[in-house]
Amino acid sequence: MEPEDRELDELVEEKEDELMEYLSGLVSIPTFVPPGENYGEIIDWLIPLFNDFGFRCERIEIPEDDKKLSVMREEVEGLRGERVNLLAIADSGGTGGTSKGKAETLDVYTHLDVVPPGEGWSTPPFATVRKGNRIYGRGVADSKGSVAALLTALSIMREHHLHSRYNLHVALTTDEEIGIYSGLCYFADRGLLRGDYLLCMDGDNEGICVATNGVMNWEIRVNGKSCHSSIPFMGVNAIESAKLVMDELEHLKERVESRESGVPCSPLITRMTGQRHIKPIFNLTMINGGVKENIIPPSCTLRGDRRYIPEENEAEVMKELEDALMRLKSEHNLDFELHCHPGYPPMYTSPDTGWVKEVQAAASAAFGVHMPITGVQGGLDVAYAVQKTGQPVCAFGVGSSMESNAHGADENIRIEDLKDYVKFLVLLLREGE
Repeated sequence: MEPEDRELDELVEEKEDELMEYLSGLVSIPTFVPPGENYGEIIDWLIPLFNDFGFRCERIEIPEDDKKLSVMREEVEGLRGERVNLLAIADSGGTGGTSKGKAETLDVYTHLDVVPPGEGWSTPPFATVRKGNRIYGRGVADSKGSVAALLTALSIMREHHLHSRYNLHVALTTDEEIGIYSGLCYFADRGLLRGDYLLCMDGDNEGICVATNGVMNWEIRVNGKSCHSSIPFMGVNAIESAKLVMDELEHLKERVESRESGVPCSPLITRMTGQRHIKPIFNLTMINGGVKENIIPPSCTLRGDRRYIPEENEAEVMKELEDALMRLKSEHNLDFELHCHPGYPPMYTSPDTGWVKEVQAAASAAFGVHMPITGVQGGLDVAYAVQKTGQPVCAFGVGSSMESNAHGADENIRIEDLKDYVKFLVLLLREGE
């Protein structure tokens, strides 16, 4: 018999040391990217664990001659090492409680890469350190904590003979943090994601995420003409011309960010900002220009990103930017070049989907609070995957967007949240009576 939920609390408490051992082992392997050199090491560490839980494992390496991998290597400096990923498969052997006569298949995904440690840590970034009710280390929130929780949930289910209602296909992949072409994108392109549903364990634990913004990076090179700074009329100051471009971009930002999606944002964001729905974002984030103080600058480059809501599409987003700049070009006779670099597309799964409701019910029961359906303004590689597969997807992770400081120094998670995530996975996966 499966344990009552109060007994599940006790089982998870009994597994706390094992949970921490899994997390410590994962964090201790520095899979930060760039360069991404230790992917093979973490996959080789994981395979025996999944084998022990009855999974058959495939160690999947993206070929060096893959065209999209080659593009990524050209655009991202410092990438080294093999791009090794894991696909672990276990058939439930049951019906999963469905009317179809056989268990449905669930793809469970998150990424194994992390961002570089950076400066400002009070603890060693690649060791797990406990302080009070939190545990610190690079990747504990984003997103090795969810992998440790999955291993612990599988351990509980094995020891207590809890059968999975799903055939499980676990995809643990690489290079999500680069934002160009991750291991999950490769899986989608090669037809390796075959589940009826997809659970993305990347993200926060503040709601069941069914929508993300798409991402488009842009670059504008403003051209001028250099000359001696004492006779500026002989040249064209590219930085001064870029100021006109920035003024136009500021007007565009106001128009873009006055819109909103129909998808609600996290209640935490609403409390902080008053914003109730996710919205599109336009950012100017980089500027580079000039040679020397006494030289009129011949060029100035502006860079930024545009986050677009599921209701928008990539072609419209690009055209809006192009139209704004073309008006500016004709009015001021400016010389510049625009380059757009699309990233991950937006993602959307209807909140009315049965899969969404199942995830919401399991998460709400495990965490003891109602988990809302939300969207986020960031992008996820899972959006690329489900655009290919058409799978219903929910993203629900371990850390808090407001507290965990993912990508920053002293990344951390609440230990209670980590244990609740184990409960969530058991409740979601276990076969009912």
